[in-house]
Amino acid sequence: MSRFGAMNKCKKTNDMIQKYKLTRLDLKRRLNSPLASTRQKIITTRSLIDLPRTASLVRIRNRCVISGRPRGYYRFFGISRIIIKQLANTGLLPGMIKSSW
Repeated sequence: MSRFGAMNKCKKTNDMIQKYKLTRLDLKRRLNSPLASTRQKIITTRSLIDLPRTASLVRIRNRCVISGRPRGYYRFFGISRIIIKQLANTGLLPGMIKSSW
């Protein structure tokens, strides 16, 4: 099981991202606009810099929803490889069978 502090930190980061999502998108749209002058781009860049670091989308850390494990994460399922193996062995993942050769 993952540490609760690490899981809470990821939750706070996700909340911060959602809070500043529209602001960040608007600033990026203005920055990449071909009609913007150099002065406007400088002001927009400074506004982007003033936003919290944790509001950036690249700060998201994918974690297993069951165990909270950050590594061995499968996006398709949203869970870690260990949990996938446990669920597949108990027959809870339809279509997955244990391979043998």
